Amino acid sequence: MSTNSQDQEIDLGQIRIGIKKFFNGIINSIFDVIFFFKKKIVVIGILFVLGVALAFIIDSKTYNHEVSVIPNFGSNEYLYKKIEQIDTKLREQDETFFKKIGVKNYKDVISVEIEAFPAIYNFVNNRDQQNNFELIKLMAEDGNIDKIMKDEITSKNYYHHKISIQTKGMYEKREFITPLLNYLNSNPYFEAQQKIYQKNLADKIVLNDSLIKQIDNLIVLLSSNNSSGTISISEKNSIPELVEKKDKLILEKQYLLTNENIFDKIIKEESSIVNIRDYKPLLLNNKILFPIILILMYFLSHLLLITYKKQLARINS
Repeated sequence: MSTNSQDQEIDLGQIRIGIKKFFNGIINSIFDVIFFFKKKIVVIGILFVLGVALAFIIDSKTYNHEVSVIPNFGSNEYLYKKIEQIDTKLREQDETFFKKIGVKNYKDVISVEIEAFPAIYNFVNNRDQQNNFELIKLMAEDGNIDKIMKDEITSKNYYHHKISIQTKGMYEKREFITPLLNYLNSNPYFEAQQKIYQKNLADKIVLNDSLIKQIDNLIVLLSSNNSSGTISISEKNSIPELVEKKDKLILEKQYLLTNENIFDKIIKEESSIVNIRDYKPLLLNNKILFPIILILMYFLSHLLLITYKKQLARINS
């Protein structure tokens, strides 16, 4: 019994010693690193300055540009395919292609991407696509509505889309965005669709104006009859209905005039913002990253050299 007790005391003592050695080892390692940096402060300072200087030489100022667009006449899929093509041409450095569309300094363009603004309510309430609500309801029965909103097929059919362009250095709008939009708006099929839409709109506006004028004449006629006391009860009750109908026609005309403005382009530019400076997070900034890498490389090479000397001494002994 006493032997077992002594063995347990020895085991616990050894565990305590082992734990103490472990923590002492960690503390010693920390202070070894501190003393190393203190001893090599001049070399580390030089490496830090070299890293910052290297970052300044290699780094170029990156800028983002955003163009908000509305694809008309069902050109959503066409728009996405064209942006994908342009981004591919950038990676291929296709000088002939960019010269053809009027872009000279294409080599400083890093990327061109497109994404939809997740405006599900505009998508559902689109007057020209009244089946959208039923489509969302049907799709929502089989999955999460948030997932459906972000789904590529659904989002492509949203009303507003954002083209994101990233460049090395600042760009003027006329240097890339204007030629890009001109290229997107040069498609024979959608140009024919545009003419048909614009003619239909013009015809509807003329018809609306004619109906509003007829309603005005009717209201004037009924009002004059009312003042003379010859108006019937049914005629008197029809005046508010005519006013309501006129209001609806005016609202319809406003909608048509808005569309007439939007439909003047296949891909309608809504707004554009150029030269937004791209600032990276601190740890991803090359002016911080490069000095850290150089110092770590120096520290690891020093550690490797010490280990090599120890192993060489062991073999020689």
